[in-house]
Amino acid sequence: PARYLINDACVMLKKPLVHAGIFRFDGQILVIKPGEGPCYRCLFPDPPPEGMVPSCQEAGILGAVAGVLGVLQATEAIKILAEIGQPLVGRLLIFDALGMDFRKVKIPRDPDCAICGEHPTITELTDMELAPCQL
Repeated sequence: PARYLINDACVMLKKPLVHAGIFRFDGQILVIKPGEGPCYRCLFPDPPPEGMVPSCQEAGILGAVAGVLGVLQATEAIKILAEIGQPLVGRLLIFDALGMDFRKVKIPRDPDCAICGEHPTITELTDMELAPCQL
């Protein structure tokens, strides 16, 4: 739920977001620039049902993956702030630590997206109850 709340706030405030996520031996990174490309909800429209996705504690993560994704996030943020290079807007970068592979996947903007689509249904932020491990 926190990822959706952060995405929604950034889209509404027209602020860029450098999203990264990790799971076990894999990671992904996506730059969200409202008005220029897709948002997090374009890629993942709805949160998964509670309990469907194991926590990092349950599934385990390779610490080095967090380090790699952190460096990539920092690089993307610097590119945005310094207005240099080409941020990962509209492209999801996927990292596989076991195969030491990087893949880029083009992500289109969803015209039916609830927050950034042509007729958004989410027009304000709502309170969410979050457990500490969900932050």
